[in-house]
Amino acid sequence: MHNQEIILKKAAALIEKKNYTEAKSILLGFIENIKNIKIDNRFYYYLYLVFDGLREVQKAKNYLEKYLKINSNNHIALNNLANIFLKEKNIIKAEKFYLKSIENKNDYLIAIINIAIFYQEIGRLEDSKKFYLKAINLSPKRISIYYNLSKIDKEFIDEKKLKYLSDIINNDKIELIDMAYGYFLLAEHERKKNFFKRELDLLKKAHRYLFEAELNINNQSLNYWLNVISKKYNRFSFIKENKKNELINMSPIFIIGLPRSGSTIVETMLSSGNSKVENLGETNILNGVVVSTHNALKNNENSKIDLELINNTVLKLMRDRNFLTTNSKFFTDKSLENFLYIDIILKIFPKAKFVNTFRNIEDNIFAIFQLPLPKISWTNSIESILNYVDNYLKIIKYFKNKYPDQILSLDLEELTKKPEEISKKLFSFCNLKWNEEVLNFYNRKDLHITTASNIQVRKKINRYDYEKYRYYKEFLKAFSGKYDWIG
Repeated sequence: MHNQEIILKKAAALIEKKNYTEAKSILLGFIENIKNIKIDNRFYYYLYLVFDGLREVQKAKNYLEKYLKINSNNHIALNNLANIFLKEKNIIKAEKFYLKSIENKNDYLIAIINIAIFYQEIGRLEDSKKFYLKAINLSPKRISIYYNLSKIDKEFIDEKKLKYLSDIINNDKIELIDMAYGYFLLAEHERKKNFFKRELDLLKKAHRYLFEAELNINNQSLNYWLNVISKKYNRFSFIKENKKNELINMSPIFIIGLPRSGSTIVETMLSSGNSKVENLGETNILNGVVVSTHNALKNNENSKIDLELINNTVLKLMRDRNFLTTNSKFFTDKSLENFLYIDIILKIFPKAKFVNTFRNIEDNIFAIFQLPLPKISWTNSIESILNYVDNYLKIIKYFKNKYPDQILSLDLEELTKKPEEISKKLFSFCNLKWNEEVLNFYNRKDLHITTASNIQVRKKINRYDYEKYRYYKEFLKAFSGKYDWIG
């Protein structure tokens, strides 16, 4: 027992430092070398943490389930297992284990917030609201919860709540993330009163706090998007051609472009017809694999791509997340940044199609800036957005010239005017059969939407609103000399 304590302490220290490979080695090494001794149950939980950190989902799940066979009422482990099932898109089991977690500890805030978000993402808005309100009762100064609930209930933030939240922002010591969401709510209040200059000033504060909440990660990420990968998209040199495997015969549809450009509607349409199309959402697999396997590229040292390594890692990840369990060869991936990796993707998936969703570019800029997108570092200032958009426009133009038959640009404005005509064009391009159910996507009960459009996409397509962002465009005039596409 004494030896087990020593090993567990070492493993815990390594896990704390995110040294998952060494932690795995000592944990598994100890288990393999002992005989006739009962293993401390914490070994299984630590191995779950290790494999979760290594993003090996199935092994993480296996060890967590072993742990729960002994500690079946551990609310933290139950919540974590629900998170894994959600990654696998197993909606039924995700809900079951979130509820079990709360049943075992009815004030466990993390699980309560998780299931509120879960219900919001699957469209059960009244259930979502119930759990958000419970979360607010438990943590009344966590402003991010108020923000999430305000997206479901537009009347939730009244003058009294706004005053309460303003007092918290000005007088209380709260997390940077909550400061950010507080300013997003204040900005929205100014927008409703048509005070657009005040709104933009508050949005700048909101984004500054959002960026600073994960400062080191965001600085690294911002540099990668603006100064590294955006300069290498057409300079990759490929080594070790990938061997034949099941990915070559797949027919994936990569939805690419900018956030808030209609990508969620397109993704939902594609999985709403008669053809079986797996909707994988924003997997971010390609970007994650490139970054994790090619340090030289990430560090801006060279542009060599080991195709065999990329191919094998992508295949392993897709198997691990149960993305290859159906007979369908079609799936959608809505990782919008994949426009940067088109050359790499076509080496792995030669049958891939790309749907580039777009809208009026100036409208798109402000649609992005008005929202918190905490996982996308370049969205936190107008200057960074303009820089990224400029790169996007150049890169899309380059690849459309290079692969004209494999990239379809789909205009959100046209889709809202002529949904049947444009959706038929989309389905024809993707080699899918169109039927009328495609236009009734908003009636589906099985939608799981994780993006900011998860409520909007449950409604019928409305005509494009050309007036919505008209008042903001004067604020871009200062940048017109730098970007010739402005105005």
